Amino acid sequence: RHIRMERTVKFIPALIWLVIITMLSTGPGVPLPEVKLITTDKLAHAAAYAVLCWLILRTSDKPGLIQILWAVLFCTGYGTLMEWVQGTFYPNRFFEYYDMLANAVGAILAGTIYFLFKK
Repeated sequence: RHIRMERTVKFIPALIWLVIITMLSTGPGVPLPEVKLITTDKLAHAAAYAVLCWLILRTSDKPGLIQILWAVLFCTGYGTLMEWVQGTFYPNRFFEYYDMLANAVGAILAGTIYFLFKK
C-alpha cells in the first residue's frame, strides 16, 4: 500500500504539467517571436513535450526500453490529440502538422536522453 501511494505521488508533477499543457493548448493562442529556420513556437512545443515525457519517465524507479517507448508514444499521441482538439473545437486555434512534429521531437529527445543516461 505504501509503495502504491509513493508511486502515485511521483505522478503528481507529470499530471500538473499535463494540465498546464492542456490549458495552454485550449486557451487563447500566445504570440511568440519568430526566429529564422526554427520558430520559437516549435521550440516551445518540443520543450513542453520533452518535459512531460521526462516527468513521466521519472515516475518509475528503473524504466526499461518498453516503458520509455510507451512514455514517448503517450506524449506524442497526447500532442496529436491536442492539435486535433484545437483544430476541431476552438475557432481561433488551428491544427498544425509542424506543431505535432515538434511535440513528437520533444518527446523522442527526452526519451532518448533518458535512455542514454539512465542509471
